[in-house]
Amino acid sequence: MKFPSFEQITHEALRTLRRFPFVLLAASTGTVMALLLANSEAQPEPLWAFRVLLVAVLAVPFLTGLTLLAEKQRWSRGTSSGTQIGALILLAGYALTLPDNLPIAPQLHIIRFFMLAVALHLFVAIAPWLRRGQVNGFWHFNKTLFLRLLTAGLFTVVLWAGLAIALAAVENLFDVTIHGKRYFQLWIMLLGLLNTWFFLAGVPEDLDALDQSDDYPKGLKIFSQYVLLPLIVIYLVILVAYTGKIMVGWTWPHGWIARLILGFSVAGMFALLLLHPIREREGSRWIALASRWFYIVLAPFVVVYFLAVLRRLSDYGMTESRYIAVVTGVWLGIMVLYFVFSKAKSIKAIPLTLCAITLLVSFGPWGAFSISESSQAQRLKHLLEANSMLDDGSIRKATKGVPREDAREISAVLQYLHEIHGYTAIESWFDTSLRADSSVTYSEWKDASTIAADLGIQYIAAQPAQSDDELRYESREGETIDVQGYDRMFPGMYYFARTPKNSATSDHAGYSVNGTLDTLTFVYTPPDQPADTLRIALDPALDSLKKRYENRSAVDVPLEYTAVQASGNTVKVKVYTPVLRLEREDGIWKRTNMRVTVLYGAIRHTP
Repeated sequence: MKFPSFEQITHEALRTLRRFPFVLLAASTGTVMALLLANSEAQPEPLWAFRVLLVAVLAVPFLTGLTLLAEKQRWSRGTSSGTQIGALILLAGYALTLPDNLPIAPQLHIIRFFMLAVALHLFVAIAPWLRRGQVNGFWHFNKTLFLRLLTAGLFTVVLWAGLAIALAAVENLFDVTIHGKRYFQLWIMLLGLLNTWFFLAGVPEDLDALDQSDDYPKGLKIFSQYVLLPLIVIYLVILVAYTGKIMVGWTWPHGWIARLILGFSVAGMFALLLLHPIREREGSRWIALASRWFYIVLAPFVVVYFLAVLRRLSDYGMTESRYIAVVTGVWLGIMVLYFVFSKAKSIKAIPLTLCAITLLVSFGPWGAFSISESSQAQRLKHLLEANSMLDDGSIRKATKGVPREDAREISAVLQYLHEIHGYTAIESWFDTSLRADSSVTYSEWKDASTIAADLGIQYIAAQPAQSDDELRYESREGETIDVQGYDRMFPGMYYFARTPKNSATSDHAGYSVNGTLDTLTFVYTPPDQPADTLRIALDPALDSLKKRYENRSAVDVPLEYTAVQASGNTVKVKVYTPVLRLEREDGIWKRTNMRVTVLYGAIRHTP
C-alpha cells in the first residue's frame, strides 16, 4: 500500500477547491460562524451569526448538488457559477425569514431548517441523474458518496480524539490552562472544514463512466441478506399478526403500529436499493421477484398506517409530526402504485419524490406549519367557546369550573403553540400582549401556564410516561422559590434509591434521605440549644400529585405542588421535590430517584 505524499495531498486539495469553490466558501463561512458562537459566553452574540450559520449549512448540499448537475449537463463555468450565485441569493432570502433572536424564537424555524436540510441532501443524491436512464450510474454514485461519508466521519472522529488527547496532555504536563470550549471548537473546525473538504475530494468526477461500472462490494450483499432481510421478516410477522388481531377483534389500530410499518417500509426499501445492481445476476434473480412482492405486501399495511394516523388526528388535531406522518403515508402509497404498476420502476423515484415532497411541505399555506397552526388554533377556539371563554373573538376569563379534561386539552394546545409557533394566531383574542420580557425569560412568548392563569383555568401539563409502570413529575426549570420565613436553604441535590448515602450537611443543620426515598430526616443543632430532629414523610406530596394528575406523569408541575412542611421545637422545614421518578413493582409504586431542595429556619419563640 502506497501512502500519498504531501505534494499529492496538496494537489488533491487544490483540485477540490477549484471544483467546489462555492461549497468550500460556504463551509468556511459556516465554520467561522459556529466558532464565533461557540466562543460566546452566556447568551451567544452576535445573534445575526445564527442566520449566517443556518444558511451556510444549507448552502453546502445545495451548491454541491448544483455543481454536480452542471458537470453532468456540461454547463459552462459561467453558467455553473451564475446558478450557484442565484442559489446563494435564494438562501439569503430564506435568511430574511428567520427571526432576529433565533435562540428564543418558536421552534418552527429550526424544524423547517431540518426539513430543508433533508431535502437538499436528497437533492445531492439525485441532481446529476434527473434525466431518464443511467440507473446503474445513479446507484454507484450514491454508493460512493455513502462510503466516502462513512470514511470522512471516521477520519474526523479519530483525528479529533487524537488532538483532544494532545491538548489534554499539554494542559496537564505543562500547566497550561486550556478552556473546555476549545475542544468543542476543535471539533467544529474539523467537522465543518476538514470533513467537508475530505468528503468532496472523493466525489466522482467522471459521472458518465459510473454507468458502466459493475463492481459490487461483497459486504453490502452480506449486510442486506443477513442483517436487513431478517429484520424485514421479523417486522412482517409482527405486522401480519397484528393486522389479523385487528380484523378478528374489529378494533381500531394502535398508533404505535404506524412506527413499525414505517420501519418495515424503510428497511425493505433500503435492502432492495442495496441489492439493486445484482438483481439480474445468476443466483440473485429472486431479488427482482422480492422487489415486486414487497410493494404488493406493503399495500394493505399502508391502509393500516393511515387508520392509525387518522385516529390521532381525530382526537388531537393536526401537528407538524402528524402532518409529516400523513404525507409519509401518501408517499408510501405513491411508491406502492409506482413499483407495482409502472413499467419503468426506477429506483431514482425514491429520492426524487422524497426531495420534492419534503421541499414542498416545508413552506406555504399548504405546508406543515400553516396547516398545523391553523388546526390547533381552531381546536383551542372550539374548547374556549364550549366553556363560554371566547365570545365574538374576545377572551372572557372562566367564571365557572372548567372540566378537567377540557383544561388539560387547553393546556396542551397552549404549550404546543408556545413551543412551535408562538401565539400569533390567537393574540388578537386577548386585550393584553402575550409576548414575554426576553430579558427575564428565555422565550419570546409568555409561558403557557401564565396564559392559562389569565384564562382562569388550572394549567395541566400532563405527559405520558414511557410505560404504564413508570411515573415522573417535573417542575419548570428556574421557577422562583418563595423563601419568606426561612433563613437558609440546601440547594437541589439528586438522590437515588438504595444508595448508601443520601445526605447533605452544613453548619448546625443536615438531613438524610432513606433508601426508599420516602422519608427525610432533618437534624438541627443550634448553639446552646438541644438538637431538634424531624422525620418528614414525603408521601403526602406524592399522593396529592397522583390524585391531581390522575396517576399520569406531568411536566411543568407548579413547585408548590411538590412541597411538604414540618415544624419541631426550634426549626421549621420545607421540602421540595421538583423532580420525582417512580416505577411500579408488584403493584406498588416505588421511588427510583428524585431531586430535593430543602428550606429551613429557626423558630423564634416570643418571651
